[in-house]
Amino acid sequence: MRKADTRKVKAVGDDTLIVAVDIGMEMNRGYCTTPDGRSSKTFKFDNTRVGMDTLWDMIMISKNRFKCNEVIVGYESTGPYGEPMLHYLMKKPVRIAQVNPMHTKKVKEINDNSSLKTDDKDPRVIADIIKLGRALSIVIPEGDAAYLRRLNNSRERHVRERTALYNQLQQLLFLLFPEFRTVIKNIKCKTPLYLLKKYPTPEVISALDKHVLGEEMRKPSQGKFREHHADMADQPCQGYRRYQRRGSRVIHGHKTHPRSIRDADKPYRRDRKRDGNSSREDTL
Repeated sequence: MRKADTRKVKAVGDDTLIVAVDIGMEMNRGYCTTPDGRSSKTFKFDNTRVGMDTLWDMIMISKNRFKCNEVIVGYESTGPYGEPMLHYLMKKPVRIAQVNPMHTKKVKEINDNSSLKTDDKDPRVIADIIKLGRALSIVIPEGDAAYLRRLNNSRERHVRERTALYNQLQQLLFLLFPEFRTVIKNIKCKTPLYLLKKYPTPEVISALDKHVLGEEMRKPSQGKFREHHADMADQPCQGYRRYQRRGSRVIHGHKTHPRSIRDADKPYRRDRKRDGNSSREDTL
């Protein structure tokens, strides 16, 4: 597997064509210029194969027009929207560089004392940053490296979603049954999620027999929680009759969040398992 090595792009030569691209989800804008100030008008092209062919045609026209021997294509880091262009250009005889979004903001302010975003302004700013030698060369991951990057991004997304669900569940639990945390400290375990899914309100818990509740807590916890824990959870529930007239929307959210957390955990565990298998098999 090739090691990713990003290096700062040195000052470009006089015979280099600088192509700056402002990446969008559907439409991109390009701009061709040279270090001595010769330039073309800003042009548009779609984020499709036909659009990439249009970009390459404009590069070749500008290269021949300005009599350049080398081409460097720069863009601002924009997440996944720029990947179609990267995979298209990696097979072409060009250098690819990316610029820091913070640098583009600063250069905008220097040019016209405004950091506002405009379609024609952005590719020109990117070209100015490349002229200053402040761009970074990139290495596009392939094979196992590309697979692991996707896997890691997927896992990070699932972790954020799961954390958001846990935070929402804690807020609802504080509204409906704040004493629950005195019995079970960590609501991320299987036992509290099982109880909250099956018995979402204090009224439901108070209607249970203490022995039944103790058995319900013992099974998912594998004996860690027993009847005396059930008694601790049941005592404060007896005074929660006033919550019976609470809005049904709050109770519905309290019921559905444990199920949502369980569903969010499935791809997280699957990604973690795949990540472990890939690490063991490929020794990356």
